[in-house]
Amino acid sequence: MMKRLLLMLTAVCCFHFSQAQQRECASQEVHERLLKEDPSYAQRQAQIENLTNDFIKNGAAQRTENGQIIIPCVVHVVYANSQENISDAQVQSQIDRLNKDFAATNSDYNQVPSIFTNVRSGDTDIRFELIEIKRFSNSRSTWGTNDAVKSAYPPIEPARILNMWVADIGGGILGYAQFPGGSPSTDGVVMSPQYFGDATASGGGSFYLSAPFDRGRTATHEVGHWLNLRHIWGDGGCGVDDFVNDTPVAGGPNNGCPSAGTNSCSGGLSDMFMNYMDYVNDACMFMFSAGQDARMQATFSSGGGRSGFLLDPVYNPGNPGGGTCNDTEVTFALTTDNYGSETSWSITQGSTTVASGSGYGNNQSYTENICLPDGDYTFTINDQYGDGICCQYGNGSYSLTDGSTTLASGGQFTNSESTNFTIGSTTPDPCDTPSGLSSSNVAQTSFTLSWNAVSGAASYEVDVNGSVLTSSNNSINVTGATAGTTYTCRVKTICSSNESSYSGSISVTTQSGGGGSLSCTSTVSSFPYSEGFESGLGAWSQGSGDDLNWTRDANGTPSSSTGPSSADQGSYYMYVEASSPNYPSKVTYLNSPCFDLGSASAANFTFSYHMYGSNMGSLVLQAQAAGGSWTNVWSKSGNQNNSWKSASVDLSSYLGDDVKLRFVGTTGNGYRSDMAIDNIGLSTTSGGGGGGTTSVTVSITFDNYPEETAWEIRSGSSVVASGGTYGSQADGSTINVPVDLASGCYDFVITDAYGDGICCSYGNGSYTVSAGSTVLASGGDFASSESTNFCVGSGSRTASPSVSRGVAPAGFSTYPNPVSSKLNVFTGKMEASNFTITSTTGRVWMKGALSNQESSIDVSELDRGLYILTINDGENVVVRRILKN
Repeated sequence: MMKRLLLMLTAVCCFHFSQAQQRECASQEVHERLLKEDPSYAQRQAQIENLTNDFIKNGAAQRTENGQIIIPCVVHVVYANSQENISDAQVQSQIDRLNKDFAATNSDYNQVPSIFTNVRSGDTDIRFELIEIKRFSNSRSTWGTNDAVKSAYPPIEPARILNMWVADIGGGILGYAQFPGGSPSTDGVVMSPQYFGDATASGGGSFYLSAPFDRGRTATHEVGHWLNLRHIWGDGGCGVDDFVNDTPVAGGPNNGCPSAGTNSCSGGLSDMFMNYMDYVNDACMFMFSAGQDARMQATFSSGGGRSGFLLDPVYNPGNPGGGTCNDTEVTFALTTDNYGSETSWSITQGSTTVASGSGYGNNQSYTENICLPDGDYTFTINDQYGDGICCQYGNGSYSLTDGSTTLASGGQFTNSESTNFTIGSTTPDPCDTPSGLSSSNVAQTSFTLSWNAVSGAASYEVDVNGSVLTSSNNSINVTGATAGTTYTCRVKTICSSNESSYSGSISVTTQSGGGGSLSCTSTVSSFPYSEGFESGLGAWSQGSGDDLNWTRDANGTPSSSTGPSSADQGSYYMYVEASSPNYPSKVTYLNSPCFDLGSASAANFTFSYHMYGSNMGSLVLQAQAAGGSWTNVWSKSGNQNNSWKSASVDLSSYLGDDVKLRFVGTTGNGYRSDMAIDNIGLSTTSGGGGGGTTSVTVSITFDNYPEETAWEIRSGSSVVASGGTYGSQADGSTINVPVDLASGCYDFVITDAYGDGICCSYGNGSYTVSAGSTVLASGGDFASSESTNFCVGSGSRTASPSVSRGVAPAGFSTYPNPVSSKLNVFTGKMEASNFTITSTTGRVWMKGALSNQESSIDVSELDRGLYILTINDGENVVVRRILKN
């Protein structure tokens, strides 16, 4: 049901508070203005539409690659009086509302009528993060829909940041947005202050909001447009659609709170008036459709208009209402030729792209402010056709300036043109800066430094605590070191021009060696051992001779786009705060107690780590035995994405002796390098049956009320492990708790204080108890409590599954895939099997028992999308991905 492309290509849509009027929206007027101002606008929209159609045909695979997408947001509050200068709390309530609506965790999600439950979107995997509120006082009373407020207060890095202007539009208009493909200089959404925020949030009664549009759905609607969604009536009528197959045609906008079954077009389905893209009251809209979800996902694919949001922004937030950059703000200005779509540009630092742009209109002028920390950069501009931007087909030009200093400029080139420049120095440095400086083999009297080789380097000079050494390659051994001393090392490249460039510093602390015992503040000899930092550092301690200390925290690190928002288990964790002056290459140690492995038969050290941020440095785990030196036993560097990850380190080489561990964190080249650790454990048994212990993991994804959830593992009437409630845990977050259990049978009991389980009324919570790849208990949809009996070790067949996860026994098969209604499962040699169908985020949608050999699972009620099918008969666990269409 495709509608005419040019009928609704406008960058603007709006609501009007007066329900007596059918349509008070400047869509068509602004659309015509954009077509006159930018002749290539319609062409770009057509290209995006073609890409969207192609994406939807293959959307499941592409969406899986993207995973959860974080949208950084800058809110520009432009006010003429104190009421319009809305509070930080009101702004945050709007961000929270966006996250609930786009995650389908809104409390009214289950009010969707039954005729539409099969096509509602579920979690879109799109999340919003507020990185800055900027405030501007302006006596202008209304701003209209001609982007005047954007001209007065330009967007910040719109290719990677969603800019939202809160300013009185006037005329009763609630908001408007720009579709993907429009000019970067006007990209974002605008909303009047009395419609921006959620009155149902804590303290919402004091917010400046106007009912019935006081629940934050105006922003949900406008951001939907920003992600390429149209009104469900297509801004036409019954003969015009919205490019989405699963939203029924409508004759026009619905207002107020219509009755179920309202149908504005003869025949067919009733109107989907509860969709966020209609005009009803905030309290009466509560869903996107699966087809709308697919359109939004398409915008993040290459060429979709929002692909830049898969990268972290370069922008470094400044003071609200003040400067936009804490480092150096450079300005890129571009005037295109007759073929603006052929032009693209980038600023790179080494192999990392820190800013870029493409998809421009013909004979148009653009400017963009870019925030850059000190360092060496390369600016490159490209022309796809190979004739530059001047002067054969127009008089295009470009410039990159730092205040009055021109860093790069031109226009007459062929395929590309590049210019090197330096921020923080008046003269570009002809030498590359060495990177990757690290140390190894730290002993009592020597250590080795290494770094990445620089092409064309004549030699290197290494400054070690003021003593200059030389090297002809990219490493050097430093001898004559003193135990317990910190050495600050810097490396510079010697070029043929005899000019050089220093890298950042690295601190190396040499340790005692050559005999003797460990220096222990405490010794652990009882296992299994665990530490979650819930009551402090426990037996761990801050290291000495480093640059800074680790920090204990519970509520997210203060910097945006880095660090965890909550603990991996419990409430607290340890992290490295990398804000200035704690970068670059600053080192911090966190020391363990000594572990007595004298009588242990095995030693497995486990921990969770979080390394999220575009400037991420490195995290190393080192071990030291009595009389020995520190040795790297695990390391990770670079951005590992915004999630807790698990690590397991075999310490069997230290059996029969004491061993001490330490975490070594090294910050990267910016503040987005907060790293964290949590959920530490050390087990001295290998697990399995035969009277030993089995390591199981209790994993819980919470609903919107973690403070109601608790659990226990019971052996008869004895509680052997427990947790909760989790009042400090973030809504929707996940914890993983390791538990070592002796051979035998147990009951896992999970409780909810309110009596509505953890799925699915107020969030999509779920839980699993697993031993390796074997799921011992799972669920989420219960009332006050749910209990599952399981056995481990010699008491259970599940301790040693004969088929590993994902490997099927002979005769196993599933079809069809994709599936619409009935999924056929042939279990082959598996007996008495159970099945579970979960979303890719772990939410349990279906579970039950299968008959032997051949079974059929009715999946017709599932929303369209990708799911995980798990078949378990107690000995075999088979996992398959299924696509519901």
